[in-house]
Amino acid sequence: MTRLITTYKKPFNPRKQYLFSSYDTQFAQSPALLVLQHYNLSGGELLDLRRTLKEHGAHLMIVKSKMMKAVLRDTKYANLATVFTGPSAIVYWEGVEDQVAAMRKTLEVVARQRKLLVMGAKFEDVLLNAEMVREFVNLPSIDQLRAQVVGVVEMPAQQLASVLGRIPQRLVGVLGQMAAAKKE
Repeated sequence: MTRLITTYKKPFNPRKQYLFSSYDTQFAQSPALLVLQHYNLSGGELLDLRRTLKEHGAHLMIVKSKMMKAVLRDTKYANLATVFTGPSAIVYWEGVEDQVAAMRKTLEVVARQRKLLVMGAKFEDVLLNAEMVREFVNLPSIDQLRAQVVGVVEMPAQQLASVLGRIPQRLVGVLGQMAAAKKE
């Protein structure tokens, strides 16, 4: 409970304690979080955005920046506190197997909304800035990477097999030419 104290060494009031604990729980339980800034979103736009994100398995939570900074204070994610400036929101996913694909779909939704700005993210224990988030979601999937590695490993073996397969053919061709030359 020592974290439920303001920077002025005073305890939070009950409402702020509730917000603190809900933010802290969400931050601790979610393997991936996307931090957004939102500007002048109307109620209808916010409702549409939440519906669209929910279709992709994502949830949007509007957060108080100062309270989120208090949650991050004295944790290993303290560096992420700098992205919580202005009107902030977090996007998290529940029950999604492929977090990267879910983040990719969410970024497509966010890109269509001009009033949202990606500020950063947390993926497992790695903190990402906005540029790193864009690069991260454009990485190939693990299955694609495995296929590329297998292709790179198999390529020399296939080339060696084709070279070794051509040697007997050439030998047969040379022996055939020598036999034809002896007959003449």
